[in-house]
Amino acid sequence: MGHVRTFWKSILIFFVFLCFCSAILAQEQLQELKKSYYSLPLGSKERFVLTGKYAQGLYFNNEKVLASQLLNDNIQLARNYPDKQYYAYLNCIAAMNSFNDHAYEKSRYYLEHAKSVLPIVRDNGIKGYVYYCDGWVMTRQNKEDEAVSQFHKAISFLEKASQTDANIARKLAVYKELTAIYANQRNYDFQEKYTSLLLETAKEGKNVNSLFDAYMQAGYLFEEEYRSNNADRDLLRKAEQHYLEAYNLIKKNEKHLVNPTDLAYVSVNLANLYHEFYPDNGGKKAISYARQALDIAAETGQYAITIPAYGILADESFKVGHREEGKKYLQQALYNLQREAHYDYQVGLSLFSRLAEVSVEEGKYEEAFNYQKSYIDVFEKAFNSDKLDKTKQLELKYERELQNQKLMRLRLEGEKKEQQIKLMKALNDRQHQLVENLKLNELNRTQQLKVLQLERDKKEQDLQLSRLENEQRLQELDVSKKQIAFKSRMNSIYIWLFISCLIVIVLLFYAYWQRSKALKQKEHLHELEIEKNNQQHAIKNLTAMLAGEEKERTRLARDLHDGLGGLLSSTKLGLSAINKNALEQETMKAGIDRSIDLLDGAVDELRRLAHNLMPDLIVKYGLKETLRDYASRMSQSTCQVECEFLQFESTLSTEQEISLYRIIQELVNNALKHANATNILIQLSSHNKRLHITIEDDGKGFDMESVDLQHSAGMHNVRSRLSFLNGEMKVMSENGAGTTIELELPMI
Repeated sequence: MGHVRTFWKSILIFFVFLCFCSAILAQEQLQELKKSYYSLPLGSKERFVLTGKYAQGLYFNNEKVLASQLLNDNIQLARNYPDKQYYAYLNCIAAMNSFNDHAYEKSRYYLEHAKSVLPIVRDNGIKGYVYYCDGWVMTRQNKEDEAVSQFHKAISFLEKASQTDANIARKLAVYKELTAIYANQRNYDFQEKYTSLLLETAKEGKNVNSLFDAYMQAGYLFEEEYRSNNADRDLLRKAEQHYLEAYNLIKKNEKHLVNPTDLAYVSVNLANLYHEFYPDNGGKKAISYARQALDIAAETGQYAITIPAYGILADESFKVGHREEGKKYLQQALYNLQREAHYDYQVGLSLFSRLAEVSVEEGKYEEAFNYQKSYIDVFEKAFNSDKLDKTKQLELKYERELQNQKLMRLRLEGEKKEQQIKLMKALNDRQHQLVENLKLNELNRTQQLKVLQLERDKKEQDLQLSRLENEQRLQELDVSKKQIAFKSRMNSIYIWLFISCLIVIVLLFYAYWQRSKALKQKEHLHELEIEKNNQQHAIKNLTAMLAGEEKERTRLARDLHDGLGGLLSSTKLGLSAINKNALEQETMKAGIDRSIDLLDGAVDELRRLAHNLMPDLIVKYGLKETLRDYASRMSQSTCQVECEFLQFESTLSTEQEISLYRIIQELVNNALKHANATNILIQLSSHNKRLHITIEDDGKGFDMESVDLQHSAGMHNVRSRLSFLNGEMKVMSENGAGTTIELELPMI
C-alpha cells in the first residue's frame, strides 16, 4: 500500500495549490459587482478599481469574452488618466487572464505595458502588484529563481504602501506563491517562514478566504515535515489542528464563500490525513470527509476534487475486504481524471497500475492486460510529450537514455506478461470449463431428485393448506363481525362524549369571556370618571386662580392710575404754577424743575406698571398689538427687544391671550435680568391650528444640567399657565451660546 499512499499524497499536493489559485465568484456576488460597476461614472478611479474585481469575477464564471472586452475598454480609458496606476493595475489582470487562457504572447504584451509605466507610478501598492504579477507568470513558466526575485521586490513595495485591505490581500498572494515555490523545492525552513507570515498577515486582515489559505498552507507544511520526520507526532497533531481550523472557518462562513469548493479541498486533505497517518482508528473520519468532498464536487462540477476522494475511499474499501466496491472507486477516479482538461500522467499511471493488480487478483486476466497496455501508453506519453516544461526538459537531458531503457524493459515485460496472461487465460478457461461441466452434471441429478420430492410434498401441502384456509376464513369472519360491532359502539360513545365536552367547554369559555369583558368595561368607565373629575377639578381651581389674579391686578391698576396717578398729576400742575410765579428765585426754580422731572418719571413708571398689571391693549386691539407695544417699551439702549409675526392668525379667547401675554412677559423679563443679552427676539407663527412661539436671546446662556428649572418660581408660573393652555415648552441653552425657548399650543 506504500506506493498507493505516495500516489494520493502527490494528488493532494496538486489540489492544495490549485485551491490557493482559485477565485471563483458566486453568482450573487457577481450581480452585486455588476450593479456597483455600472452605478459608477465612466472613467472614474473608483470604476477602474472595481473593473479589476468585476473582470476577474466574469473570467472565473466562464464569461471570458465579456471580461476581456471590459478590461480592454477600461485600459484605453486609463491610458489617458493622469495617474498611470490604474493603467498598470488593469494590464496586470489582463496579463494573468490571458496566461490562464494559454495566450502567452498576449499575456507578455499586457505585462510589458504594465511595467512600462512603473517609473511614473507613485502608488507603492500598485508597484508591488505589478512585480507580483510578473513573478506569478514566471512561476508558471518554471522560472522559479527569477520569480522569487520579483516576489521580494513586490514585498518591499507593499511594506511601504498603506496597509489597506487591497494591499494586505496582495501581500498574502505573494506569501502564498513563495510558500508554494519552497514547498516544491522541499525547502522547509523558507516554507515555514512564509507560511508563518501568511498566517499572521491573514489574521490581521480578517479576510475569511485569505485566512483559510493560510491555515491550509500551515497544515500542509506540518504534514510534509512529519513525512520527513515521522518520529515527532507533535507535527502531525499541528497539521490536523490547522486543517480543522480551516474546515471550521469555512463551515462558519459557508454562505459568504467566494470559492464554493474550499470546503471540498480541506475535506480531502483531512480525509487523506486520517487515512494515511491514522490507519487503525481514522478510517471512519477519512470516509466521512471524503464523501463530503464528493458531495460538494457534484454540486459545483469540480471533478478534479473527486479523484483523491475516490482514491481514499478505494483504499478504505480494500482495507476491510470490499474489493468490488474499491475497484469501482478506482474506475470512477480514472473516469474523472480523463474528463479533466489537464491530464496528470503520474496519477493516470498509478491508477492503471493499481487497477491491473486488482484485476489479476480477481483472476480477470484480459481486463488486467488492457489496464497494463493503457499503463504503457500513458508512460510513453508522459516521457515523450513535447509539452513538458523547461525544468523537466533539463532533467530529461540526463535521464532520457535511462527512461528509454526503462521503456524498453517495460515493453518487453509487457509483452512477456501478455503471453503469460494469454496462457494463464487459456488454462484458466479450460479448467473453468471442466469444473462447470462437473457442476452441471451434479446439479442435474440433484435437481431431478428435488423435483420429485417437491411434487409429492406439494400435493400434501396443498391439501393441508386448503383445510387450514377454510378454517381460518371462518374464524376471521367471526372475529371481524365482533370487532366491527364493538368498534361501532365505542365510536358512538366517543363521539357523544367529545360533543358534550366540547359544548361544556364552549359555554364555560363564553361565560368567562362575557364576565371578563363586563368587568373590564366597568373598570375602564370608573377610571374615566375619576380622570374626568380630576381634570374638571384642576381646571376649576386653575381658572379661579387666574380669574382672581387678573381681578386683583385690574383693581390694583385702577387704584394706582386713578388715585396715585391723579395725585401726582395735581402735584405736577401745582409745582408748575409755582415755577411760573417765582421767576426771581433761581434756586427755587431749579429745585422745582428737578421735582417736575422726577414727577414725570414717576408718572411714566406708574403708567408702565399699570400696563403690565392690566394690558388693556389686549382687550382693545388684541395680542399682536399688545406684544408690539410691550417690545417697544422693554427695548433699552443696551438690549433691543423685537417682535415678529409669521402668518399669525389668532383665534384665542381674551383670557387665553392674557395668559399667553403673561408667559411671554415672564420669559422676556428673565432674559433681561439674567442673560446679559443685546438682542431678544419674540416670534409667533401659526400652522395647522397650532401656535408656535419662540423667545430667543444672544446672552451668556447656562448649563442645562447644572440649573434646576423645575424649582424656579417664575418658570413654575409659566408651566402652570402653559398647562392651562394645553401647551408644551422646550428650553435649549449652552454656556456662551444664548438661550432659545420654544412654546407650542393649540389655537382653540
